[in-house]
Amino acid sequence: MPPFNSLGYLPPGIYEISWEELMERFATNPQRQRIVTGLAAALRKLAIAGCTRVIIGGSFISAKEEPNDFDAYYDNFGLDFDLLDPLFVENIDSQQEVFCGELFPTIGYDQFLQTDKSGNPRGVVALDPRKLNS
Repeated sequence: MPPFNSLGYLPPGIYEISWEELMERFATNPQRQRIVTGLAAALRKLAIAGCTRVIIGGSFISAKEEPNDFDAYYDNFGLDFDLLDPLFVENIDSQQEVFCGELFPTIGYDQFLQTDKSGNPRGVVALDPRKLNS
């Protein structure tokens, strides 16, 4: 994975990474480790429903020392909606409290997270939640 640019972002692109790579690069202090714990809980729930890809971005995927949370979206292709936790469908507002971040379905968010509030492009990471513990 490339280094952060002068804005503290990954260069534009989607970087496929493993859970171990995410931990090594982004769980670098107690605040970030707290966020990763919530992210792992969310990924496990998505894996149960058959999710194969999650894109993670926002300040968590940056050089920011203490981001507040993570932002992500998940591929809902092939998802078993009967197994999908209601937090992803009915209680999206509760995700922040439960997971330390928010995850949205892919539909309508394909370029979501790939620019900051000022329009600066930035990279995101992608991983397969089914491989969280492998």
